[in-house]
Amino acid sequence: MSLKGYVIRRVLYIVPVMLGITLMNFTLINVSPGDPVIVRLGLIHCDNPECYNNAYNREAVEMGLMGSDLYSVPWFTRYVDYISDLLRFDFGRSWYNTQAGIGIPIATIIADHAAYTVILNVISFVLSLLLSTAIGVVSATRRNSFWDRSLTVAMLLGYSMPLFWLAKLLMFLSFKLFNFTGVTNKDAFVKPILLNINFYKYLILPTLALTLGHLVFMARLIRSQLLEILRQDYITTARAKGVSNRGVIYKHAFRNGLLPIVTIVGNSLPGLLAGSVMIETVFGWPGLGTYFLEGALFRDYPMMMATNTIFPFLFLVARLLTDITYVFIDPRIKY
Repeated sequence: MSLKGYVIRRVLYIVPVMLGITLMNFTLINVSPGDPVIVRLGLIHCDNPECYNNAYNREAVEMGLMGSDLYSVPWFTRYVDYISDLLRFDFGRSWYNTQAGIGIPIATIIADHAAYTVILNVISFVLSLLLSTAIGVVSATRRNSFWDRSLTVAMLLGYSMPLFWLAKLLMFLSFKLFNFTGVTNKDAFVKPILLNINFYKYLILPTLALTLGHLVFMARLIRSQLLEILRQDYITTARAKGVSNRGVIYKHAFRNGLLPIVTIVGNSLPGLLAGSVMIETVFGWPGLGTYFLEGALFRDYPMMMATNTIFPFLFLVARLLTDITYVFIDPRIKY
């Protein structure tokens, strides 16, 4: 099978997988205990039961949980409506984020706040990849040295530390050293963003926390992979032929160890976005992660479904791109 045919087959494979994922998520969300209408009614004050019932029915109809005849709409009917809207790239309207009593379209929320999450994640990913590569190579080529032992201890400490705790620790240290907590305010997002100095100032701590959170795992992976390859016979042969140590590491060892590294890096991209949910919440960063968490806390079903649709889709796309990358790294792989 050619690479083109393989890609077409994998793209077609994504469709039934996503359909099954959305069906399972929609079912679990709707059968979970709790009433999202009551959450939405929290800001409405009624003096008598009749007022409350009228407000409840009005909000339930507006949210699509009830029809105009005040009978509950079956969940499967709502799921079919959701899929039909999703095919038009319409995620519906948020139940929690409203304007003039009407839910804000989730597509609008994503369009307005995706840039903040993308900037944070892209910078963090590039930094973590570069630093983990450098740390992994140093640790592997200087095994059992002072640098290797020190980096190993530091990586183990970082790997065992929860991401939100790491963010809080950085916030505390920054406050003690610079009297700066990193919690964002509206001055950081005055447009144009890229020309706003405050934006970059408030970007430092979230980026650092997210980078350190994902750096340690990739560094350990690169170290262990290089150690295994450096024991191979062809590495000994290359050294015997007089190949420099740099040539042995980067031309022979590192390239042959890229396959598992690419696999982990490709699979970690959606996880990087998931980790930004906690980081954005801690630092008040107005990215998609903050809205995704609010959707879960306030039973915003459309926002929860958008979250549970976007993340699996990104994971499947990342896996596809990872498999395609194998062909360019190792010519022996054929599809």
